[in-house]
Amino acid sequence: MSSSFSLAGTSPQITQIARAVVFGIDKGGVGKTSCSCNVAGQAAAAGYKTLIIDLDPVGAMHNDLGYDKEDGARLFDALRKGHPLPVIKDVRPNLDVVPGGAELRDLQGILFSRGQAPMEAFASLLSASLGAIAEPYDLIIIDTPPGDPWITEGALCVASALVIPARPDDGTLDAVENTAKKFMRARHFNPDLRLAGAVMFGIGGASRRIARQTRERLTESLGEAAPVFETRIRYMETAAVDSRRRGMLIHELSPAVEESVKQRFAAFKNGEAVEEDKALLATDVGNLAKEYTALTREIFARLLEIEAEVSND
Repeated sequence: MSSSFSLAGTSPQITQIARAVVFGIDKGGVGKTSCSCNVAGQAAAAGYKTLIIDLDPVGAMHNDLGYDKEDGARLFDALRKGHPLPVIKDVRPNLDVVPGGAELRDLQGILFSRGQAPMEAFASLLSASLGAIAEPYDLIIIDTPPGDPWITEGALCVASALVIPARPDDGTLDAVENTAKKFMRARHFNPDLRLAGAVMFGIGGASRRIARQTRERLTESLGEAAPVFETRIRYMETAAVDSRRRGMLIHELSPAVEESVKQRFAAFKNGEAVEEDKALLATDVGNLAKEYTALTREIFARLLEIEAEVSND
């Protein structure tokens, strides 16, 4: 279900995009892009028509998905001119991408020059440009930067749900609280926005304690019960390096890792040297791939709950 509304002090109508999910938190290095890309890839592999949008001026999503890096100029021009977002079709079957890049930061100056608050103005531009292409997609994932708050808040004004990736460390809790505040500001303009949940990334021995504290901090900030997904994503540095070197998602990397291990054993058995520059670092990513599958299922289940909540309001 989508709804339209006007932002305070602006005339354009802002349309909430059904099943548009923002992945966001006020902190880098918490697995936001990894979760965004792998959930999008899992949804596409399951047959859902999926779009993933890179609103991070760093534009690093190309490493995870293996497309050519862009500077963000096409996205910048589309938003500025009110044109449909630029889409790279079929990066994977059922998976399209809107690439980001550094040029996106220049948009803030243009928004200020128009005398509008950047968050509200950006929401208006994103609503128009995304709305022009959104209809065919079953799921739209929006990856946002840890900085540039006007981007994240503007995206939340258009989205139907927020997913907060959070690492199991105490430093993440302040970022969770700041993100909750952005969520509440956006919800003032977009009352149908819901928190899908927080996902614990990079789990370790303290993950249960941090998950509990994350839920408590979110609940305190939002004034309501805050969901934390049951699925927790382990962090494997070797898998992260292999994935980005090859532009492969974790479920795609899994069979390649199995084959690499076989080749290592065969080379060792035959007394042959292994070509280290070609060999994969990881030795088993099967469980990590299963975790992303489980997380994707939880997110879809939560989106169905959100649609029912909004329909009943």
